[in-house]
Amino acid sequence: MASIRDLRRCAARHIAHFTDPNGNRGFHTYDRLGDPATLTPLDCLAPALLSVPISYRQVVPLFRPGGPGAKVREAMQAVLDDHGCAQADFLDIDLSDSAGPWALVEAAILSTGPNGASAPVPDFKAVAVTKILHRKRPNLVPIFDSQIYHFYFGKAPPYGAYDETPKKLWPRLQADLQANRRWVARLAAGFRTPDDRPLSILRAADITIWEHRVTRCHSACTGRPA
Repeated sequence: MASIRDLRRCAARHIAHFTDPNGNRGFHTYDRLGDPATLTPLDCLAPALLSVPISYRQVVPLFRPGGPGAKVREAMQAVLDDHGCAQADFLDIDLSDSAGPWALVEAAILSTGPNGASAPVPDFKAVAVTKILHRKRPNLVPIFDSQIYHFYFGKAPPYGAYDETPKKLWPRLQADLQANRRWVARLAAGFRTPDDRPLSILRAADITIWEHRVTRCHSACTGRPA
């Protein structure tokens, strides 16, 4: 079973590469908190810095009063408005608690609705929601990414879907980071965000696994099917 512990030999090198200000990754543009309490149009465009195909076509409807897209934005804003979410840590929360912080995160993701023309905002999916909310709540909201899913399950998730299959990532990721919390925390402590905040354990893990896969690193085994 794949685990981030398999990447201990190469993890620091991967994060150093991703965070290099002279490199071509999005760290120095994406990883900036801004106003932690407010979701702006520019915040919603930020996933483009991490290769999400998002543009005005998806963002404008989010800020159209009374439209179906406004419900998606309101669901994301509800995460920012909740005091429990502001204090919560993904590694410690109960993912099944219907009244807990994760319920609001999941509600924001599910607000994107069915794929296709019937969606509140067509082509606006779970990956975009997590990449928007992660910037604002970096200790609570992990990034849903096909490379991370592939690492843990040995295959890509269904395209654009947020159903029972990709939802398997959250408990697997949580359990793995809980088991490896101490060394991943030490790893994260060696780096700072562009606006001089501590790098969260979630972001350190995301960068490590993503870089390991996209660079086809051979320092450790990549994920295999469970």
